[in-house]
Amino acid sequence: MIIFAASLISAVLLTLSFPKFGFAFLAPVALAPYFCALLIRKEGTWKGVFFSAYLLGLVWHVASIWWLSYVSCAGMLALSAFLALLFAAFILLAVYFARKGFCPALSFALFILFYELTISYLFTGFPWLLLGMALHKNPLLIQTADIFGVHFISFLLAFTSASIAAVARERSVRSFTVIASVILLWTLSACYGFYRMKEMGSEEPVRSLKVSMIQLNLPPELKHDDSKDEETLDDYLKATEKTAPESELVIWPETGVPGIYNDYGNPALKVLQRFRTRVKVPLLCGLTWAEKDRTSGEIRFFNSASLLDNSAMLPRDRYYKKHLVIFGEYVPLERYLPFLKLLTPIPSSYTPGTLSHVIDLKREDGSIFKLGALICFEDVFPESAREAVREGAEILVNLTNDGWFFDSPGPYQHAALSSFRAVETRRELLRSSNTGVTVLIDRLGREKALLTSEGKSVMVVGGMLCRAVGYS
Repeated sequence: MIIFAASLISAVLLTLSFPKFGFAFLAPVALAPYFCALLIRKEGTWKGVFFSAYLLGLVWHVASIWWLSYVSCAGMLALSAFLALLFAAFILLAVYFARKGFCPALSFALFILFYELTISYLFTGFPWLLLGMALHKNPLLIQTADIFGVHFISFLLAFTSASIAAVARERSVRSFTVIASVILLWTLSACYGFYRMKEMGSEEPVRSLKVSMIQLNLPPELKHDDSKDEETLDDYLKATEKTAPESELVIWPETGVPGIYNDYGNPALKVLQRFRTRVKVPLLCGLTWAEKDRTSGEIRFFNSASLLDNSAMLPRDRYYKKHLVIFGEYVPLERYLPFLKLLTPIPSSYTPGTLSHVIDLKREDGSIFKLGALICFEDVFPESAREAVREGAEILVNLTNDGWFFDSPGPYQHAALSSFRAVETRRELLRSSNTGVTVLIDRLGREKALLTSEGKSVMVVGGMLCRAVGYS
């Protein structure tokens, strides 16, 4: 029973470490109770190890991603159960190697790292509850992400918990060597963070861009109510007019423009025509784009980030989302298993894009500012942000819609993951959300500007004017 009690304690500590609770100081010790139970009760059966690890993983994930139940309760439980199964499998491997004589602390830390790498890439990946994410508000300790990514920070946190367990098990030279190794790694990490923060603080920016981001806190039901489309866009237009005169670019979030944009019956076109005449500032917004496949004749739909300016109603430049949400934007195997469409509210699947992430913004002086577009949860995947930078992005821009998740931990967790993309790529990140966190994150992962109202940063109505700095 001790091992199961310890697994529950660790599950609670892990949950409290992550946003929205955000007690980051618990992260280094969160797994220590469970690791202690595993090491001290080393005669425990394999069945006990597996089920205790599964209990820990299940409780932790259900308590941390319960907000997915707003979309699908069954889906949330199934995902939590699957992640818990993977977690238990890797804990089994860690215990196996520890019992074979491998350093227990290192074994636990490495297999937690392997677990995180697996969930980050398996079945397109769900790199959500990564241990390192808990430290997103501690810039000194996350700067190593530009070399090793967030997974190295997760390894350090797991290694810290495991070293505490090693000392609790026995006072030996090996256990104190492990503790010394942990202290050394954290010290080196902090020294590197201090060096990078000082170095980057003294760099002169290449150039900057004045940006206005608009958030209306629209309920998700409006997305499927065509009768409200024109009213919604009028609200966006009114909010934009308050900040647009001082900006060089206006940003609306994902699905900011309802309907299919290039459907000439779309009432959005009339409102956007008024936008062109009244605001006269380029607009980067999320919209659905339809194209006819030249070979099959099939109509394909794309979730796009599109740049509209005063020269024409057609987008000046656009990016099509590549990393689609399963059952949210596409149904796997829907051609062969059409009944799967019953599991999702979407009328038809989107098509993954192939266009460059980079959107070219032409400024009044004729120069081009390169924006790296990321849509929805593409900002949780390091490779998407790095691809945008390789293509020449000077600033990253994430258009997202966390409207389904209200004021739950979901939007806060999503924003926390975004901060690591800024550190990894050393690019500032503009994040425009419909209901979630609208923020400008600097290259050190810090909040440079945050849209708030009455102390809240989620489900806020308003606009934010900020200056983003570009680097190449």
